[in-house]
Amino acid sequence: MRFKLALFLFFLSFSSTSTSIELEKKFACTWDPVGNNGPVIAFFSDLIPKALSWGVDLKFIPYENENSAAADLASGKCDIAIVTAILSRDFVPFAGTLDAIGGITSEKKLKKAIAAISSPKANKIMTSGDYEMIASLPVGSMFAFVNDRRINGIDKFIGKKVAILNGDIQTKTFAELSKAIPVATTLSNFHHYFEQGKVDIVLMPALAYNTFELYQGLGKDGGILDIRLFYGMIQAISRKSEFPDDFGQKVRKYMVTRLGNIINLIKTAEKKIPHKYWIKTSQKTKDELEHLYKDIRLTLKAQNLFNPKALSLLWKIRCHSSPQREECILPKEQIK
Repeated sequence: MRFKLALFLFFLSFSSTSTSIELEKKFACTWDPVGNNGPVIAFFSDLIPKALSWGVDLKFIPYENENSAAADLASGKCDIAIVTAILSRDFVPFAGTLDAIGGITSEKKLKKAIAAISSPKANKIMTSGDYEMIASLPVGSMFAFVNDRRINGIDKFIGKKVAILNGDIQTKTFAELSKAIPVATTLSNFHHYFEQGKVDIVLMPALAYNTFELYQGLGKDGGILDIRLFYGMIQAISRKSEFPDDFGQKVRKYMVTRLGNIINLIKTAEKKIPHKYWIKTSQKTKDELEHLYKDIRLTLKAQNLFNPKALSLLWKIRCHSSPQREECILPKEQIK
């Protein structure tokens, strides 16, 4: 009897210790422009009970400055940082290349890309050193918001001031190749610059229209080019060593089930923008932008600033959907 009691107490003690280790609190430093009650926190909070069932106790910490969230991940203060792909590429280059301009330009292609990176086959490329991209969610198609409707084509970008968020290399290259003027901004001040006329063009999704009050910068003369440049991404980057080995794969798989919800939010945001602001672009402008996209991607790939495997994935998705595209029949060295 004593032996059975001792054995029971041993297993009880082991179980208690194991539970304590499994439920160690992990901190997700989350960029949300609205703060603790903002949309990003609200969307990701659904992950809390799922993570608990996987043995991880997540606590989301709101950051109104995404640079601070990224810095705290790098210093070890955060176990996860949820930031835009602009900053995530510093941790996992593959993940940060998924928002390459012209890479994903439709909902159909978006779903294929998210499904591809959520496959167990993609686990290795989701990791760089001790960092892992455990979630990638779209914030919507990026559009060019302009403060003058006459800025409706590449030739009209010349000499105009473009907002460059957090030193984003892609938008900077976009400005340079279109002979516009890059202006350094952050997510905290770019909308004020737009409203004050310090910048003429900002690349933002429809969700930003109300969140950042971009209608103030559009005023009576501004508008939004109706071309979908690329899908902006918010990504969760973890310190892999702080989590169970399969945690990242579980999160990516779960987030696929949540994709429909965020797509609905995006569609609703696009419909809420007054019709008067949309600028219909010509086929000539669309074709010119298509070539500009490719030049930007190839430039950044040559500079080792864009991950070639990510660009290859996006190219395959585009060409599977539209094999007649010019880029799908060009020699390989000229593609992606």
